Amino acid sequence: MPAGYYAACAGRNDQCPDLEKKYADRLNGIARYLRPGLRILEIGCADGALGARIKQHSAVDYIGIEPSPDAALAAHRLDRVERSVAGVPDLAPFDLLLAFHVLEHIADIAAEISHWRSLCRPDAYLIIEVPHRSGNRLLSHDRHPEHLHQFSLASLTLLLFRAGLSIIEASTGHFESAVYNDSLRVFARLETTPEQRLTELLSRFATLLNGPFVIYGVGGDFCNYLKPLLAQLPVIAICDSASEQQGKIFGRHRVAAYDPAALAGLPILIASTRHAEEIQKNLLAQGVSPSSMFRLEQIYG
Repeated sequence: MPAGYYAACAGRNDQCPDLEKKYADRLNGIARYLRPGLRILEIGCADGALGARIKQHSAVDYIGIEPSPDAALAAHRLDRVERSVAGVPDLAPFDLLLAFHVLEHIADIAAEISHWRSLCRPDAYLIIEVPHRSGNRLLSHDRHPEHLHQFSLASLTLLLFRAGLSIIEASTGHFESAVYNDSLRVFARLETTPEQRLTELLSRFATLLNGPFVIYGVGGDFCNYLKPLLAQLPVIAICDSASEQQGKIFGRHRVAAYDPAALAGLPILIASTRHAEEIQKNLLAQGVSPSSMFRLEQIYG
């Protein structure tokens, strides 16, 4: 579109019937992510109608970006409105970023999404909605002159993945207008790095077991979920009741039968999902308290 095109557009919502249907659907999808104090950025907030409804629902800090003259109306409804993204980095980071029917208008969509990501907290959510393919199941192509792209779930997933975002939920059939009655809506989060995932995992061990612990069981689950972490966990002993497992060496530990006298009082992590009940009964018979026994599911679940 010509330079300044959107800066001259105004009152688009004035021409749209069924506005309540559209906003009710959007609010219904967003509501479970809202909490007091949330910092929200809406890209393309129009006259602020959606933001006003969200602010009535929850006490949030709501920033909008709107290049058209409708920004003046939005400014009366939202906490702050910018005409471009230039001033937004100073307001970042945000907990929730919304972009309804914006991306199809953007020429460089990869750069745009990367910029959106940079404005978000590490644990933020992004809710993005675009026409699903043509936006209408009866049409093969979207010939709207403002729409530069058509999206499928696969293409949008790949686009977001390349920007370091993962889709956690997606749905189609959302209403934008009588013609664009099939919209694709995705909920995405920032993809964590391997280092971040390892840090979270080790934190779960520390929180659950609260110090040195014993591993019981050296089968497949142990090899998959614990063996790679042994050097980073405060493991005191590795035990197994099977004679064929006893004597094996993992790191600095030799597998042995559980010794209730030597290991009394230490938490025990049962390293088998399949045989957990059997192991628990065996430990109970040896006088181990149920409060000292933990399962892999409590960490990885």
